[in-house]
Amino acid sequence: MIATCAVHIPVHRIPAHVVVIRAGRRLPHPRGKPGGLFLERGDHIRASAPGSFTFAYDGNRYRVEHGALRVDCRRLLLGPSRTRRTMVLALRLQSGRVDVRAGARARRALVLSPEMLTLATIARTRFVIERNPAARRTRAWTRGQPIVAANASDQRLRITSRLTYTAIADASGLRLDIWPFSISKLQRATRSADRLAPFWADGLPCSVGCTAPGAIPGWPIRPFHRQHALRAGINELRPANFHVGVDIEAANGAAVYPIQSGYVHIRYQGTGDVNVDVGQFDYWHIHPSIREGQYARAYTTRLGDVLYDFKHLALSEGQGQYLNPLRPGGSLSPYRDTEPPIIGLPRIYTGGRVIVRAFDPQSYVEKASYETPVLAPAALAWRLYDARGRALTGLEWALRGSQNYPPALKPVIFGPGAANPGYACFAFRVLCIPNWTYWLAGGLTEPLPLGQLGRGRYRLTVYAWDWSGNTSALDDWIRIPLARAVQAPSGSLRASFETP
Repeated sequence: MIATCAVHIPVHRIPAHVVVIRAGRRLPHPRGKPGGLFLERGDHIRASAPGSFTFAYDGNRYRVEHGALRVDCRRLLLGPSRTRRTMVLALRLQSGRVDVRAGARARRALVLSPEMLTLATIARTRFVIERNPAARRTRAWTRGQPIVAANASDQRLRITSRLTYTAIADASGLRLDIWPFSISKLQRATRSADRLAPFWADGLPCSVGCTAPGAIPGWPIRPFHRQHALRAGINELRPANFHVGVDIEAANGAAVYPIQSGYVHIRYQGTGDVNVDVGQFDYWHIHPSIREGQYARAYTTRLGDVLYDFKHLALSEGQGQYLNPLRPGGSLSPYRDTEPPIIGLPRIYTGGRVIVRAFDPQSYVEKASYETPVLAPAALAWRLYDARGRALTGLEWALRGSQNYPPALKPVIFGPGAANPGYACFAFRVLCIPNWTYWLAGGLTEPLPLGQLGRGRYRLTVYAWDWSGNTSALDDWIRIPLARAVQAPSGSLRASFETP
């Protein structure tokens, strides 16, 4: 069937609990053998529990469990292009719930609400959309392949929702339930004019390469040569330091194996931070099943099991100076992430200090007792431009995760309110949402040169990187003099139990 706005949608039957209004009149329920039933543009559908109303259009199936909908013709952004709109017959959800199963024409499997446009991109995807009209909130989640959720009023603003996540659109914006804040309309993809370099291209030793001698790239839990989900990266906030490695999601009791052969050294036995060191790598939070000094072979010798209720394995690399295990040419692979970082709105204070929030969504997630969380960004930087787009500063790095930072820099890099959910959250809760707040300017970098700027408009562009090198930008226009002069906040950082 060709999708047009004039097409009729055949219906096998209309259940007794379903009312269809056409041109202001209720369609009568047919008696006897059904035939010639159809829905068309402009029809209002009202379904009440119990029971459901199922119909198919363009190879995609819709099941209405309860609620109010309208069949309408709309011009929507369905493809990856942010400008090309397609005229389609759309199901507009006013209240209630709709289950959708996509057919071969997956992008036509869509539901539109006042807050959100939801669509599939892969055939045979099943997903659910639910709207609460009192809260003016729409929620959507997939039961299989990823789906796209877009802001209804600005469909260029869109996110990808994967299994176990829920997309939410309301007065606070568009976000996933695991995110600390919504995506901003000011965020954009980076372009060549931004003149960005990979965050690891800093010329320092072992920011790239430096694969441990004899190490076989892989992962320390089975399957060894398939990616696993992460719940923390290097340099995230901890009570005593910056996180010195990566946290890998793992079931309680999961077997842990070395990725490099060598002799075993066991530290902190009898504590939650017990770790087994083999070669260049430390494996934290495991109950050892080997003895001190024993020789362990990569991917063969079982080092131990993940401690009960820790639900993760922490892996760090390096002797004396910890390395980023996800660096290009490193030993932890394969690793791939396709979701770019999310940047919050920066806040400028008297003296030119700036705070910004940011995080890194993950494209690879696994179902555990908790949702795979967002990570902290790998790097943050900024550049100031005049109204004509001419750069007034160089690229100023507020965070560059190619190296592990010393603990003394925590209050310099992290801003007040920065918080890590920590052990207690991951052990007992489903959603563990961090608050990654950073000093963008006036921390590792100089403050904004506000005193050197004449009256007028300027563009502060914030850049963020993730561990795969994906980048995002956010353009914030400011006017000098500042409308309100606010003193920079102060306060303690809130970290968690987890130390490594």
